[in-house]
Formats: sequence, C-alpha cells, structure tokens
Amino acid sequence: MKKLLIISSLTIIVLAGIWFYFASNYPDTSPLKSVQFYIEKIINPRPNLKKETFGFLPYWRVNETKNIKLQYISHVDYFGLVVDADGEFIQETNTETEPGYREWQTQKVKDFMTKAQIFGSKTSLSIISHVNSTTEALLDHPQAQDKLIANILKEVKTRKLDGINIDFEYLGDADPEYKAKFSEFSRNLKEELTKQNPDSKLYLSVMPYSVRSDDILDLVKLEPIYDRFIGMSYDFYGISSEIAGPIAPLTGYKENKYYFDVATMYEDLTKQIPKEKILMGVAHYGWDWTVEDGETIQSPTFPSDHENNYAAVMSYARAQTDENINPENCSWDEFAFETWCWYTDTDGVDHQVWLADNKTIKSRYDFAKSNDFTGIAIWVLGYEGENSSIWGLMKDGFGRN
Repeated sequence: MKKLLIISSLTIIVLAGIWFYFASNYPDTSPLKSVQFYIEKIINPRPNLKKETFGFLPYWRVNETKNIKLQYISHVDYFGLVVDADGEFIQETNTETEPGYREWQTQKVKDFMTKAQIFGSKTSLSIISHVNSTTEALLDHPQAQDKLIANILKEVKTRKLDGINIDFEYLGDADPEYKAKFSEFSRNLKEELTKQNPDSKLYLSVMPYSVRSDDILDLVKLEPIYDRFIGMSYDFYGISSEIAGPIAPLTGYKENKYYFDVATMYEDLTKQIPKEKILMGVAHYGWDWTVEDGETIQSPTFPSDHENNYAAVMSYARAQTDENINPENCSWDEFAFETWCWYTDTDGVDHQVWLADNKTIKSRYDFAKSNDFTGIAIWVLGYEGENSSIWGLMKDGFGRN
C-alpha cells in the first residue's frame, strides 16, 4: 500500500510538472493540446534542414492547416496585421472586423503558432502597409512610429515571437525623404526589438521591381538593419493581367519573352544584399484565366467588365485534382520553367492555366540552391491539400543526406 502511494504521488508530481512546463512555455494553448502537439512532433521528427524554409500563413488560409507538415518548415509567419497612419493595428474595416486582426486573435491561430514552436519552428508576424498615403503619414510622424514600435513589441512579447516581417509595399516613385524616414524607422525598430530580445530577427519583404524602382526601400542602408530580405518573386501575372502568363517566370526577360523575370530580379537584388540574407519567395499556386484562345500561349484575357471574365487562384491542391487539367493539353515553357495548360469550360469558354506543379516548384527550389540563397519563403502555406508529394520535394531539396 505504501509503495502504491509513493508511485501515485510521483506520478502526480510528474504530471503536474509536465502541465506546468507546457502552461508556462506555451500560454496561448491548453497544456493538454500542447502535449498532443509534442507527441505529433515525436511521431514526425524534423529532418536536419540545410536551408531555411520560411512559410507565410495568411489569414485567408488559417482553416487549411491540417495538411501542413511542420517538420519541413523552419519558420512560420502569420500574415498579418495592417497598420494605420497613427501606428495602430487596424481592427475594423467598413464596420466589419479587419480579417487579419480577427484571425490573429482566434484560438486556432494561437494553437497553430504554438504547434509550430513545439515542432522547433521560429515564429513571426507580418506588419502590413500597402497604401502609399498611409505609409507616408506614418513616416511623417515620429510619435506614430513610436506607437507602432510599441505595439509590435507587445505582440512579440505576448505571443513569444522570434521576429517581425515588415511588408510595406509602396507603389510608384517616392519622395527621397521617405526613403530616409523608412530607414530611420527600421533602425529604431531593430534597436528596440533587440533590446527586448537579442535573438529576435527582423525581416523585410521586397517587391520584384524594388531595386529598379524609386520606392521607399533604400536597400544599401537597410542591409545592415534587416536580418533577412524576402524576395516576392511571384504574381508577375495575376488577377488583373491583360494576358495569361507565368506566376514567376525564371527567365525570359532578356529574350523579350516576358516583361521581367525572377533571375533578373535576384541578379539586381544580390548587387545590394548578400546571398546569405536572401529568402527566395516561391509560389505554391498558379492562376486560371478565361482567355480568347486557350491553345495560344499568353493569350489575352477578358476585361473585368466582360461577361466571360474570370480569374482564380489555382492552388497546388486544386492543380492535383482538377478534372479540367488534362496532361495532354499541358506544355512546359522553357523560359518560365513553368507548366501551362488549357481547357474549355461547359459554357464553351477557353481557359489558360499556369501551374505550380511539382516540376515547376522543384525548379524554384533548385534555383534557390544553385544561387546559394539562405533559403526559401513559401507564399503561401495552406495550398498543399492532401497530396504529400510537395513535402517530399522539400525533404529532397532542403533536407541533409
């Protein structure tokens, strides 16, 4: 009886210790669920990754996380929180809760970020400003910047984040003063972030044409400030394109095939940013457009006001299962290094689809490795579906032998 009592007491002590460990280290998730994640981690051990594999989880894919194999993702970034001119996170848009803010508060996102941390992935949060006037107003007011930095630091601390990604997409040419102001804001953010957590990292999303344009990014001055630069090498053609085309043509710009390409983008970027700081953006999706002639590559699409207008994301998962995708009607573009297909829908309208299939995605992984970038940034997590072959590509591409 005494022996049984001792065993029972020790069991209670051990269980209490386990409960306390998970409750204190992962406060956003119940200890019971955290234990479940830990068991999953043991069952699905992480390979020794030789490159960083950064993945964006956007608010519109938070319900599609069950098929994400976190053992192959070294870093998860939630995308994201939108800022206003006063340095606050926008919580409401058009009388409705701003979706990025809303999902960030949900238990499902908290649990997924906890799961990522238990699997050994770093976690971060994207801070977003895509409106020029808002960005300018924020940069014009130091108090607003201080407020934003304070809000960022609060999220990093309360959600136990490892870093922050700044996604300020400025369209067109900016006044030179805003380049200087953005650099100063970045410097101040980095300084405060480092004070709070010396191991935290600062990331910057860079649009394809940033080096050649005159936007707010002075990359030479920003290089010492940011730890990683994420090349947004995708959506060269998208929802509003006048022709159907590759999402991320690897080549073709110098051959006058495409208006720009991935190779030239990184050729520009590496003149200002060292390769060991670059994460190459890789799309896990394509686009499906209605077009004038599906069989003709880069066929014109229909205007937005046309009755036949249609453009939709063709996710990796959909590309694997869509019955309209017939291999006999698919071709490989030797410039874009991307698969394209065509079909006619039930209304008799032609479609042209540019795919992120295994061959296309592998070519991007190979490009990142051959250029010795520090890794890739997947845009976006949640498009994988139940087909596990994409994770095999990642294992083969970035796992150590």
